[in-house]
Amino acid sequence: MKSFIPAVSMAIIASTTTLGVARGFNFAKHLARSRTFHPSTLSASRRFRGVCSTSSFHRRAASSTCFLSPDETVRGGTSGSSTSTALSSAPPAKSSTISASSSSSDNADDEIEQTAHTALSITGSLPPPLNFGGLPYLDTSSLTSNHAHRVLFILGGPGAGKGTQSERIVDTYKCVHLSVGDLLRTGAERADYEHADQVKKCLVEGNIVPVALSLGLLRIAMDEKADEEDAEYGSRIFLVDGFPRNYDNVQGWMEHMPSYTAVLGSLVYNCPMEVLEARIMTRAETSGRSDDNLDSARRRFDTFQKQTEPVVRALERVEELQSEKNSEDGSTGGGSQLNIVNIDATGTVEDVWEATEAAMNSYVRNDILTANSNLLKAIEEGDIETFADLCSELEVDPVYEGPTKSSVSNAQVDIQRGIKAIVSYDREVKEGLSVRETREWKHGPKGWKCVSVSREELS
Repeated sequence: MKSFIPAVSMAIIASTTTLGVARGFNFAKHLARSRTFHPSTLSASRRFRGVCSTSSFHRRAASSTCFLSPDETVRGGTSGSSTSTALSSAPPAKSSTISASSSSSDNADDEIEQTAHTALSITGSLPPPLNFGGLPYLDTSSLTSNHAHRVLFILGGPGAGKGTQSERIVDTYKCVHLSVGDLLRTGAERADYEHADQVKKCLVEGNIVPVALSLGLLRIAMDEKADEEDAEYGSRIFLVDGFPRNYDNVQGWMEHMPSYTAVLGSLVYNCPMEVLEARIMTRAETSGRSDDNLDSARRRFDTFQKQTEPVVRALERVEELQSEKNSEDGSTGGGSQLNIVNIDATGTVEDVWEATEAAMNSYVRNDILTANSNLLKAIEEGDIETFADLCSELEVDPVYEGPTKSSVSNAQVDIQRGIKAIVSYDREVKEGLSVRETREWKHGPKGWKCVSVSREELS
């Protein structure tokens, strides 16, 4: 009897692996993990997009749509070396096993594709990428005019460092960090919230809070932050922590949020279970959190693999579909509105922050180049009102800023501490006059404003 269990396991492994040639490649395209973020290794066209490898596979249980982590046990995996050994001695796989595995792969792949097509408009009113002096960027003007909130999803397993990195992002880029779980707990106690009793009942009884209520509280929080009269920074990015957790969350978002938000992308912190376990046990010594224990961590990691990993794959597929559509249209240089960044979270806090900072700069750059582009357009059209709105106490220089058509090339952006940027570029002001123009931008209560400009004539 003891020898029977390994034999069955070997047969299952053999049958599953045999399917790789026929069906696994397409499935792996969406479910392979360990896309890590190394900016220095990327081409210009894919910078800040991550590098994909296929070192492991994670599948989502077909019935897993729970908003909160289910109480279920984790089953151990099989390493690559033991798999090879098993394959050499396993008996032939039964056709029924092959059929079941094939169906599971196809269903998971189809669900990812279907979710991706459903979420194509998750970026709201953002148009396809434009070009400023050789740099691709997203024109965020429509977000400002429509009062739509800029959103980044922050995803990763328990102990991956989402909280630590989010704190740094908030401190450096003046973003707003929002946790749906925290919003539910505070919403249940709000006297001015009409659904407080319903939310409280769900939390007390351990039931799933309807996604419409969760997203309603999220929208209220974003509106309140955006409407703060004494806010030191405007047009901020909202970090939505731990959302979407599953397909149901994505569907709910698409039903309730696209009119009010534009999802710029997601920061996905990738870390293997053994590293997460060590971190959580270290954190447990001082955190006082009831869920900082191995059993809870393993259940949460299992939930992340089964429910959230496929969501990440679907978001990456949205990125691919948008890029394909924009390339086919031919009106722009291609590229996507959505930018999913996978970050290797196994290193030190500083290592992970370096990758996080590079990714955040790519998101913030959209607003900076939008402002610089709109400023030059105002100069060309003689639009003094827009010029004044984008500049802080700068006067029009008739030599360089009169109504004229100009071309820009060789642009560079240097973002400093998240709230200051230097944008420089070659600008042909008029026939016979070209300059290297450098503008300093600062993030303030009304977004990004130009605070200084200098020019050097080019020969």
